[in-house]
Amino acid sequence: MTAPRITIAPHGGATAIHVDGHPITGVMHWNRHLTRDDARAFADAGVTCFSFIGNIDLGDGGRTFEGNAFQPMTTDFLDASMEAIVSACPNALVIPRLRLIPTTLWLDAHPDETLVMHSIRAGQLTRIPTATPASRLWTQTALERLQSLVEHAERTWPDHILGYHSGFGNCAEHVWFWNHYAGDYTPAMQLAFRDFLRTRYRSDDELRHAWNDPDASLDRATTPPPHAFVGFSPDSLLHPLRDRAVIDFYQCQCHLMASLVTEQAHAVKDTLRRLGRQKLFGAFYAYVSLPANSQSHFAVAHDEHQTVLDCPDLDYLAAPIAYQARQPGGVCHGQVMPGSILCHHKLYYAEDDTGTHLSATRHNVMPASLEQTDNLLRRNFLDAWRSGGTQWFMDLFGEGSFRSPDLMETIRQLTRFAQRHLDDRQSIAQVAVLISDRSLSVSRTLDVLSGSMLELQLQELAAIGAPFDAFRLEDLPQLVSQGRLGQYRLVLLPNAHLIADDLRELIDRHLKADGRTLVWVHAPDVWHQDGLSTEHVCRMTGIRLVPCACTSSMLTETLVTGQRLLYGPHRSVSPRLYGADPDAETLGYGVDATAVPLRQGSDGATLLRKTFPSWTSVWSASPTLPAALLQHFAQDAGVHLYSRRGDHVSAAQNWLAVHAKWDGPLTLHLTPEQAASAWHDAFTDAPVPVAASDHTVTLNLTRGQTVALERKNHTP
Repeated sequence: MTAPRITIAPHGGATAIHVDGHPITGVMHWNRHLTRDDARAFADAGVTCFSFIGNIDLGDGGRTFEGNAFQPMTTDFLDASMEAIVSACPNALVIPRLRLIPTTLWLDAHPDETLVMHSIRAGQLTRIPTATPASRLWTQTALERLQSLVEHAERTWPDHILGYHSGFGNCAEHVWFWNHYAGDYTPAMQLAFRDFLRTRYRSDDELRHAWNDPDASLDRATTPPPHAFVGFSPDSLLHPLRDRAVIDFYQCQCHLMASLVTEQAHAVKDTLRRLGRQKLFGAFYAYVSLPANSQSHFAVAHDEHQTVLDCPDLDYLAAPIAYQARQPGGVCHGQVMPGSILCHHKLYYAEDDTGTHLSATRHNVMPASLEQTDNLLRRNFLDAWRSGGTQWFMDLFGEGSFRSPDLMETIRQLTRFAQRHLDDRQSIAQVAVLISDRSLSVSRTLDVLSGSMLELQLQELAAIGAPFDAFRLEDLPQLVSQGRLGQYRLVLLPNAHLIADDLRELIDRHLKADGRTLVWVHAPDVWHQDGLSTEHVCRMTGIRLVPCACTSSMLTETLVTGQRLLYGPHRSVSPRLYGADPDAETLGYGVDATAVPLRQGSDGATLLRKTFPSWTSVWSASPTLPAALLQHFAQDAGVHLYSRRGDHVSAAQNWLAVHAKWDGPLTLHLTPEQAASAWHDAFTDAPVPVAASDHTVTLNLTRGQTVALERKNHTP
């Protein structure tokens, strides 16, 4: 039998895995300790894609610092796992997942390659028993073993290999180390930093000018000291003239980590090309929705997206769904930006590692009942599917978390739903968020601003009662060339501090157009090589703003919804700007605003709106605009809102899903075109009446309940 040709290609308005030219859903079961019974249960539910995991095998018989948590991916282990899957599901397609983590024996033999980080909590340097991602010795060793395993898998299981997934760094997720760490402080990292600087600066004089340091040298540059990352500063952004060494170091870390992703992709695909095979390669990268204010982003290094998105040998990017609001009644959205992955013609694989009622090991949400599990699985899957991605159902600890006939019936229903809507993936979202990954490299770690602008803001955006698409601001050229902007009536720009020169013209010509409303947060376009510029913020927003030296909280109060809303961080945010534009409409004021620059024409305004002939500008000094406020701007912009209660809504051309925020009756507002169709429950087939007078559907729900409605006899 000829090995299948596996590719990623456009389909149904998104991207999909194609097997010999035929699209499949890609819905998968991932299990740390996958058994034949697990594979059979999922195969019976219609899931034929699987993944299992192991540490790269170094042949030394050693273990990693995690002990026996993960098996070495020996050829025997791979073959036994494949045999278990294929015997239960003869048409299975499998992605072996490789953790490129060294054994303790390897580290003992190469002590200089051991990762050294600054522990923020302990306040000291800490040796961590894994390899620094800057180690070229470890990288080459791991890639050689990876290629060897690919060769074995393709010789032994060519008909059943869907692709490969591997990763360096902590948890094999391409991060230095999770949680409260900064660094690293290894000799390998210092050499890598100097190499990076030589590509950026042509001479010592150029480096000295950029760093404002007369003693700086390309040959003697060292990792910035820990206090440069985590010491107290009144500034929320790294300063162009004072903090360039820290910015360069973080960008160096991101570049190294992004390069490791592409090196793996090239290694795997070069091996496959040599064998005459076409299979997938995917990896974790490009996380943006990280827990607010709980870790040092200088240990993450996920902010060089362009290098990874441009890699022709990378087929998919994967990420867990965002963690912090997964509870029943909460919301769901990507930890990455699914729209960006899609517009670069790659696939988004969502990882749902939410526990079930059968889970024993604590990790994130631990549902108390089958009913809670069922509703969470439905909400999470439907959000990933709406975003143009697909998903693996994850038994994170291999505990048999899905070993329930009732739970497998839910998986069966979702699998069938995905198959019915495989040709129906075109986004109908009228709201977009444009997150600047370049701006993340100038955000000060552990400051309140980044978490408020991204993770907390995305939670509010997910509660507006309408779907939204998430892109990088730096993807604006692709959005323009692909004709994607026309569908968006409201665009939120939560962190556009650093805007490249070539993007400004595109923003002016294409984003500020078509009657669109743009919502700017804090200080868009403030960061420039020669300093922080209020003038550029005014030009970008079209609203006159003035700076103020102030250390009070950044709270804003507004009455635009008819009731007083208070939002923003309870801590200081700097730089601090206030509105001073008599031609703009003031919608809100700073609460702690005794130091407003009254003599510069400001009365403490921190939320303003200004209308131009072809667009509307809304500027908020405070981040984390609440859902009710975003709904107000969305309605004025012409966005269709399905619910106003904060419910999580997923919607596509032929289906609509809601995860209830509250107990009691919920009125869903359909569009006139949708209301002209007959609707039914997507999983029970029960008819759902639509009120012809106002195009509404009324449902009586409990908090945390997920309901999906589907057009009867829909056609894509």
